[in-house]
Amino acid sequence: MDLNLLKTFDAVMKSKSVNAAAEALNVTAPAVSHALNRLRDQYQDALFIRQGRGITPTSFALELHSEIQGPLNLLINGSKSRLAFEPKNSQRTFRISSHKDIDLLMVPTLVKYKEQHAPNITIDADIEHLNEQDRQNALRNRSVDVILATVPLTDHGYINHVLFEQELVVTASKNHPRVKDILTMEDFMNESHLMWKTQRLNTNTLDSLVIENNLPERKVAYRTGSTTTALMLASETDWLCVTSRWHAIKVAESFGLNIFPVPFETNKIPVYMTWHQTQKNDTGHQWLREAIINSVPKKP
Repeated sequence: MDLNLLKTFDAVMKSKSVNAAAEALNVTAPAVSHALNRLRDQYQDALFIRQGRGITPTSFALELHSEIQGPLNLLINGSKSRLAFEPKNSQRTFRISSHKDIDLLMVPTLVKYKEQHAPNITIDADIEHLNEQDRQNALRNRSVDVILATVPLTDHGYINHVLFEQELVVTASKNHPRVKDILTMEDFMNESHLMWKTQRLNTNTLDSLVIENNLPERKVAYRTGSTTTALMLASETDWLCVTSRWHAIKVAESFGLNIFPVPFETNKIPVYMTWHQTQKNDTGHQWLREAIINSVPKKP
């Protein structure tokens, strides 16, 4: 297989346009079409189908792209990592594995930083690995460049950097019939709760951060993997939602929520940036890490 064919296929998948892919690759549109025809013969699949004024990938093309993205990125960027990285001119693609709640804090600021300092690079930040072994494999295989998570990878070969820590708070609807001006421990335990599906250190996130004693079992009304979903549900029900202060303050006014301190002592929840040591001296990767550090959210 000619690597250039896969590079062309990758460019068309990302742009959904033969002309845009040709411009990105600095070749002619007929050259892109020729490469796609060779791939169609190779795989016996149409790969792309005309839809309106653009093209849409076939199911096989989507499957193929998901399989080759990581290895192709490794092959292309493997040589680039030995060269001096020039942010203003680079067209490199960086991949970040995170969680939707962390993305809300980081991605908007990171995109603005990229547009100012490295306008031609691409940042894919929609890759999620909830399993620790998957995170390790993704970093080791370089299918992702960094992982943002609340738990570090402690095995040999992984480097962890604490980006920031968030205080936890409790939110409740301003129309809550019982929780009004203060939230006592008794109130907290008597009410029903919205819980995160995503666990931390093999337990519920809040339980992993309690400083003294185990937290008594709470009444669970609903489980979700999204803090924003939990906050919206809290605004429409009598359920309590434990979340980060940043997320709570961002939506409290528009969602009609009151914010209370957690009625017992907890640690703050950390967010780590983790990468594999093989990326340590890659100048492009160094730039990415610095960009992420510079994108740490300010207090709202």
